[in-house]
Amino acid sequence: MRILYIAELTGKAGIFALKNTLSDIKKNQNIGFTIVCADGATGGNGLGRHHAGYIKKLGADAITMGDCCFYKKDLVENWAPYVLRPYNLSEIPGDDKNKVPGFGWRVFNISVNEIKVAVAVLLGTNFSRLRADNPFVKLPVLLEKLNTQTCFTVLDFHAWATGEKKTLFACAAGSCTAVIGSHSKVQTADEEILNGTAVICDAGRTGSAESVGGSDIASRIKEYRTGIPDWTRDAWDKCEVQGVIVEANSKGKALSIERIKVPVTTNGTN
Repeated sequence: MRILYIAELTGKAGIFALKNTLSDIKKNQNIGFTIVCADGATGGNGLGRHHAGYIKKLGADAITMGDCCFYKKDLVENWAPYVLRPYNLSEIPGDDKNKVPGFGWRVFNISVNEIKVAVAVLLGTNFSRLRADNPFVKLPVLLEKLNTQTCFTVLDFHAWATGEKKTLFACAAGSCTAVIGSHSKVQTADEEILNGTAVICDAGRTGSAESVGGSDIASRIKEYRTGIPDWTRDAWDKCEVQGVIVEANSKGKALSIERIKVPVTTNGTN
């Protein structure tokens, strides 16, 4: 089983890069299952339902979100079953009126060989804009639930702090196929296999590589100088897809994890 994880789509450039590369990547790399992180796909923060459907149409099997999961009301009010928000969001038991929308995990069926792949999202607690339950407490409960249904389990750990990510990797080692870090939008070079579990602190971003987290450089400089945020300008320089490919054996143990950077040669400055 070869699993493709596309790093966080950022704005129009991210959608454009995915559109122009995903089909070829899946074909050339013999991909069996595709996960796309889309926490910044719509306007640089959040995901609209229209974009969710489009990403699915382009070839994503699962779409993961992070702390921007509730920014676009059209998705919140009509959640798509293939889109996953963090599993460890705080809920009041029995309070159906204020129930957190969406799904924190799902088991996906692959028609080829009747394989099932479980995907879930956990949110880190350091500097998060959403109140989340302790991911280290939720992790064993989540893995016990997923591992009874399939041996192929992939977690997206959406967090800022490298130390938090490394610690969760150690806790999950040997209990799932992969734990892939997201949120910083900077691809790290620390991929490794821990007792059959593939890990990396951050898979990077999909969109403009010559930018600040996928955003226009000049606007970010202005924000730091003035304190006034401006998310209206898209960055397009050096557009590329980033992410990782995890290969696992028939028992769901990771054999390898490979970082990818695929440039988009077509001009996307429309």
